This record gives sequence, C-alpha cells and structure tokens, in this order.
Amino acid sequence: MGAMQILQETYKKARNYVGRKDFMDCVLLPIAHSTQNAQVEIVINLKGEWKSARKVEKIEAVTIIPVTKDSGSRASGIAPHPLMDKLCYVAGDFYRYDQKKKAEEYYQAYLEQLEKWIRYGSHNYVTAIYSYIKKRTMVKDLINEGVLVAGEDGRLDETIKIEGINQNDAFIRFRIQDEMVLGLGEVWKEQAVYDDYINFYLKQFKEVDLDYITGEYMPCSDKHPSKIRYSGDKAKLISANDSTGFTYRGRFTNKNEALSIGYVSSQEAHNALRWLIERQGYKKYGMCVVTWNPEDEELPDYLKYDTIDTIYGAQINQTADFAESYAKEVNRAIKGCFANLNNPLKQVVVMALDGATPGRLSVIYYQQIQGSEFLNHLIHWHTSCCWIMSYKKAFPAQPMAPMPEDIVKAAYGVERNELLYVEDKLIKITIERLIPCIVYGKKIPRDIVKAAFENACRAQAFNNLNRRKILEIACALIYKDYQDRNKNKKGECNSMSLNRENHNRDYLYGRLLAVAHKLEYDTYTKEEQGKRITNAERYRNMMIKRPNKTWLDIYKKLHSYEKKLNRKLQVMYQKEFQEIYDSFQEGDYTKKEKLGELVLLGYHCQLSELWKMKRENEDGGQKNE
Repeated sequence: MGAMQILQETYKKARNYVGRKDFMDCVLLPIAHSTQNAQVEIVINLKGEWKSARKVEKIEAVTIIPVTKDSGSRASGIAPHPLMDKLCYVAGDFYRYDQKKKAEEYYQAYLEQLEKWIRYGSHNYVTAIYSYIKKRTMVKDLINEGVLVAGEDGRLDETIKIEGINQNDAFIRFRIQDEMVLGLGEVWKEQAVYDDYINFYLKQFKEVDLDYITGEYMPCSDKHPSKIRYSGDKAKLISANDSTGFTYRGRFTNKNEALSIGYVSSQEAHNALRWLIERQGYKKYGMCVVTWNPEDEELPDYLKYDTIDTIYGAQINQTADFAESYAKEVNRAIKGCFANLNNPLKQVVVMALDGATPGRLSVIYYQQIQGSEFLNHLIHWHTSCCWIMSYKKAFPAQPMAPMPEDIVKAAYGVERNELLYVEDKLIKITIERLIPCIVYGKKIPRDIVKAAFENACRAQAFNNLNRRKILEIACALIYKDYQDRNKNKKGECNSMSLNRENHNRDYLYGRLLAVAHKLEYDTYTKEEQGKRITNAERYRNMMIKRPNKTWLDIYKKLHSYEKKLNRKLQVMYQKEFQEIYDSFQEGDYTKKEKLGELVLLGYHCQLSELWKMKRENEDGGQKNE
C-alpha cells in the first residue's frame, strides 16, 4: 500500500477525531477545511447585528475555516475563502479605508461565493454572518470598537500591527452570541457548520476522473493542500504548475495524465498527515519525521528519547551477567509498554519529509513494517547501541542507548558556551542516516562511529561533562559496531563490564590509560577534581597515534603522583598495571601501529571497575569502623 492510500486509511479509522480535539489537543481537519491564524474576532447575534469585537491573542489564534480548492492553495489572485477571510475580502467598506484598487473585486467575489452557499441552504450561523457582511460597515465598526486604528487622513494606519500582522491584512473570524445559542457560539468549532459546508461544496463538482489513490472514478482536483508541517508551511507534496517546462511534457499531453487524484482522497490523506505530524511528528533542524500506526495505537518515540525515557524512566537492574540481564529487561519493558504491536497484523509506518524549496515538499524516506518487527528492531537498537551512561543527572549511571540527536553531537559537536554545537543541516542529514539503523536494524555508518571516536580522543577540547558524554556515547557506537561486525561470533567485547580475559592490544592500552588517569585523579583535592585534566586524558590523542612511546612518557609522570597515595592504593594500582602488562601477547606492547577504537572500551570499562573497587573499599572501611 502506498503512502497516500495508508494516510487515507488512517483518516477513515480516526473519524472520531474529525473537527474536535484529541487527547493531545490536536484536531483532525474535516475535508474542504484548513486552518488560519485569526487576528480579530467579531461577535454578532443571529440577526446579523453587531455586538462587539476584540483582538485575538496568538495562543488562541488557530481557526478552522472552510476552503475551496482554489482558496486552500492560493498564492496570488482573487480566491476568497467561503466564510472567514482577510479584512479585504469580508469588509464591504474596506475600499474606503485602504488604497487597494481591487478592494471591491475582493469583496464581490467573496459575497457571490457566500450567496451560493446561502441559496443551497446553510446553517443559521452562516446566515447571520451573511446578513452582517451585506451591511458594509465592518471596518467602521472595528474602528469605533478600538480594534482597528485610522490615521489622520481617515484611512487605516499601515504601521499598526495586530500580533505581528499589519492591521490591513488582519484575518477575521466570527462568534455568534444570542439568547437562542447554547454554548460559546464559536463558528470555527461548530461541527454542524463543517458538515453543512462539505455537503454544499461537494455538490459543486460536476466532472469525474480516475482517482489514482482508490482506483475509482470521482471528482478530482489538480490543486492540493499546503500547511502540512505547520500552519505557515507553503510547501506542497503534490503540485503541477509547470506547463511550459519539461515536468511532464514529452510523456503526457497534460498534467492530469501524469497524476489524477480525487478531491476527497487528497483532502483525507493530507489532513491525516498534517494531524499526525502535529501530534507525534519529530520537527527539528528543518526535518520532519512521523511514525504512526494506522489504527492510532501508541508507539515508542525513538527519535526524541533514549532508552530510559522510552521505557518511562525504568531503571535497569544490574546483575553479574550485565549485558544479558540488561537485554532481557529492555525486551520485557518495551514489549510490555507496547504489547499491542506484537500482533503480526499490526503495521507501523515511517515517513520523513523535507522541503526541497519553499514551495515543494518531498518524501525522502518511507517504510511500512510489521509492528512486531518494528519492536524487535527497536529492542535490538536499545540493546546493541548502548553503554553505561552517567551524563543524565536525574539517573544513576546505568546502561542505555542515547537518542539520535546526542549521537550527532557526540560525533560532530564542538563546544560553545559549555554546550555541544552542530550545524542544523548536519544534524538533519545525520539523523536521516540513523533512522534505518533504528527502524530497520541497519548497521551504523562507519564514518559516524569514526567521528565519535576521534571526538572522544580530543579530551582537552571539552569540559568535564561534555568529555564524559562524548566518551560514553562513542563507546556505545563502537560497542554496536563491534557487535554488528562480529555477529554470531564469540568476540572479545561482548560485555559492557571489564573483561580481564581480553588480550586485544587496543583494549589493553585503554586499560593502562584508565589506571594512569585514576591514579593521578586520586591525588587531586575536591577543588582540583572539577578543573584539572590528568596527563592520561591530555595525552589520549597522542596515545592513539604513538601508543608505546606516549605511554612511557605518561608512566614517568605518574611517579610523583604515586608517592602521594597511601601504601594500600599504591599496591592496588601496581597490581593492575602488572596484570595488564602480563595480558599483552608477544610483540603487541612494542608495536608502533596506531590504536583502534577498542581502546575507548578498555579505558571506560577499566575506569568503571576502579571506581567500583574504590566504593567497595570505602564501604568495607566504614563497616570495620
């Protein structure tokens, strides 16, 4: 099933939300309707008599309005909305207060269109608005009310703005206040008005053509909605206005042969997509990704959250069999939270949109996947691209997979004002590349892993928190990359805890670096611990390039720090050094080759072990006391 078909199916299954707010305060628009930000609200009674008016605050400005296929996609020319529109359309006296030459043409086009609706038979709210509009006193009434401001020459002052919009271009909406009206009389929220207009407007279509979405003959339209990603979005998914270029010339005689879509089908599909993006889309850095289940069942948000947030803050119990127990708990937590997707008949759809130009929107990624398969890939992501993370202040150090945005910042970030900064364009491109890794179980691109590794080696370029965050995320990427490249093999780095049986040269040099760092760090005062950087971290990048020579330099500098430690700690560190030396295979220690990415895993695992040993010693000492 194609994207438009599944969007239309989603719309039909979510009909209960049409025209009303769902649990996230989002509205699924009725067909032949759109949204507009209103600046002015006029209150009249059922006889069309003026009562009051006010400026609309931005927070409540979004207004659902009926539209035609022309007005819903208008960019220029005269194309009035059927009921609520800009001042130049709905105010019959606008020409007296503004120098626009076409003011009367705008008003007449609007009035003629509204009269057709009235003649067909309309809701009494619409009849009341029509009665008021015909009086041609709107601008005068608004000036008298103090909503609009006229200059000394009697015309509207073009320098005055209402919520950032020139008052001459204010959008007008109507409210009915009458003793016969129950409720607030908000015309833009009245379900009966929606239905009344839809019945009227669909009767205006006379010709039918083949609808490429449903395969049926029905009224079609070559104009399709905009405002897909947000209310001010002018980009369209479907458009064909290039009749002189080579868009379809040479293959088809006209644009309808290239693509023919039913008006109702197009409206339902576009309105469903707009609703899904508003309520659950990932809209940052110029990109838009939406993931949904056509039956409107809850899905995990894999782009906004890491493992801890995905499973609602649950802490992972750490046991002796660390990686295995973590995987079991993540599997149980995710499948428990989203059990509805385990049914093989359930579907999950992933769509990524990008604006090629301000007027063109393209689908850059689209996948349909079984719900159970989606969950399995998500579990694989959270159990393979993971490491023990301590940078989340609200949680103790525990294993988790970072969110994609943090991966990008760890790989490509530079520090500005103590925060990691990456250009929006690079974040967007990289997240797009990570989506298949999460949703479809693909391997992480090697260049991203390498970039994170190189950033983690530049310890001096970052503050303490960022240094730790980059190191931990780099370890998660390296860990996943190692698992993917050594699938179904018993590798040397299949655990997030220290492996003393690992004889890999890179891993062992990382362990040496960690012991050197911890030894020197133990001699710092509390004031120095947050400010000073150890020699091991300072020379980490050099250690990667020239391991043996750099290590000897670091080790020589350790002697002065070692003397400051008590005898028990000295012995402990010497035992760690000796054990690591003994683990090197013949010739590995003196090799001049660069170190690989496993050096970071060895470094972090050894460091975690040393901190654990220190805590155990402190706890033991307190018990003895």
